[in-house]
Amino acid sequence: MPSVLLVLTTLVVAYSSTFIYCFIRNLINGRKTGIPLILLPIDANWIPWMIAGVALKQWFQDNLPRSIYMRLVTTIYGYEFAMKFAVYDELAAPQGDRKSFILVTAGRLEFWTWDSQITNQVLSRPKDFNQFDIGNILLNKFGDNILTTDGDVWARHRKVVAGVINERISKAVFSESVMQAQGLLDQLQSAGDGSGVTETNKVFDSIKKIAIHVLSGAGMGSHMPWKDESSQKPAPGFTQTYTQSITHVVSNLSGPILLPQWFLLNYPSWLPGYSIVKPLGIAITEFPIHTANLLEEERRRARREGGAAKSNILSQLLEASDSSETQDPKGRQSIPLTDADLRGDLFIFTAAGFDTTANTISYALALLARHPKWQDWLLEEIDQILPQDLNEELDYVNTFPKAIRTMAFMYEVLRLFTPLVHIAKQTRAPQTLQSGDRTYRLPTNTTVYINSVCLHRDPDVWQDLNLPEGEVGAKADAMIFRPSRWINPPGSTLPLYSPPKGTYIPWSTGPRVCPGQKMAQVEFTAIFLTILRRHRVDAVALDGENREDVDRRLDERMEKSISLLTIQMQDIYDVKSDEDGLKLRISTRK
Repeated sequence: MPSVLLVLTTLVVAYSSTFIYCFIRNLINGRKTGIPLILLPIDANWIPWMIAGVALKQWFQDNLPRSIYMRLVTTIYGYEFAMKFAVYDELAAPQGDRKSFILVTAGRLEFWTWDSQITNQVLSRPKDFNQFDIGNILLNKFGDNILTTDGDVWARHRKVVAGVINERISKAVFSESVMQAQGLLDQLQSAGDGSGVTETNKVFDSIKKIAIHVLSGAGMGSHMPWKDESSQKPAPGFTQTYTQSITHVVSNLSGPILLPQWFLLNYPSWLPGYSIVKPLGIAITEFPIHTANLLEEERRRARREGGAAKSNILSQLLEASDSSETQDPKGRQSIPLTDADLRGDLFIFTAAGFDTTANTISYALALLARHPKWQDWLLEEIDQILPQDLNEELDYVNTFPKAIRTMAFMYEVLRLFTPLVHIAKQTRAPQTLQSGDRTYRLPTNTTVYINSVCLHRDPDVWQDLNLPEGEVGAKADAMIFRPSRWINPPGSTLPLYSPPKGTYIPWSTGPRVCPGQKMAQVEFTAIFLTILRRHRVDAVALDGENREDVDRRLDERMEKSISLLTIQMQDIYDVKSDEDGLKLRISTRK
């Protein structure tokens, strides 16, 4: 009978042999591509490394030689925002290509790029470049959905979802966003001293509240008044409300949600992280039940009221799914979405819409405080397009199309603080890509990472874009915040700049462009029109700070952002004292 030592030795040798084989195979395949290579003999997709790498990133940076760290950092999730062009400049450019490289590991072969021509080809060919399996593990938690599926299954989801995000939904999003933003302003006013000026470090938590309330109202048809405390109490039989459960799930999509459900639910209270882990386990259990209950309530309402759909995503999704059980023009039977499919799509709408919206608006508020001149630029247009009677309600049809500068402001926020630092795809067969006179040949099972951080700062696209005649741009204009770059010169066919294909991808592009793009634009616009109609946002200086100190502090805070599900500033949410977070001043305009 073999000894325990012999068995362990055999397992170690077997694992090492597989590890070495995979690395050598990837090295051979990588060399065939002719693309610059970065060699790193680890498995970047090993789950323990994916979790530990993020936690140890700072230690690696402080203690490893730069030549090693620069290679290692490419395997750490979210490195793109902190590093910008550095990896490409130091490791890829000397090999002849500044925009692309192949990362050779003991796991999958990885192709990293910020080449806009390649980006456009990858995102316009979804049959050749499929959704990334590992990313789908996180986002497929509650069922198949429009984001994680491929082929005919994706087409079925897309057919239903595409018809749901319509003008009825846009109007509902606009109205709900105005109402919730006004709720925030009323709360700030009541908390102030009557002077019309309120200083607070909790406005970012209020933005999260707005985001989830808008999704509940326009998404689920469950209107949540700003001050309604009943919405904070779980329904009988539940430990968490719908809002609490989705918040816990979204906040932990970048790692803890991978842990087994039994482990989450039985995590000991005396261990560190209990306040995160145990509520997450409960949320994963209760969120699908909440969603199933909402679906059933909507079905009962539709039957009671004769089947008419209401102006919210859940109702429209149910109606569209039920009506999809028909033959298409080619005579093929169209299969409706199941309840599991609907739960999956509703989760994606909620998770993606909540996290991206809250963080984008938070960056926008910080940028308003950092750049008063651009806030004045916005206010100039807002005062022109909104009714002079401040009590007159804002109307979607008459207001949204006129808010050109607000939209440019949003586009610039998303250019520099794009929610997803990369878009991941994978090949299931050899693929060929073309950029200029170069041909890129990728083997089967290559992971493709499109670096949106670098793509959105490409000086060939963004440097000195739409500068007024006679004005000299900044040396690194493509790297700085300048929303006027989106405003085309007078007489142009379109008021807003339309970037070349593959150069701007906050909502992706091509056939799989985000279906919630219009919703996000409408919500952002409605919130900032409401806030800036009567108020302005300014930074609060710390003791001894002058304006330059304030600007430097705000720049540093935004530059130290981290990527969880999406990119976000650190330590601005859930602040516990007046000394923490980022304090802003909201004041009534004279």
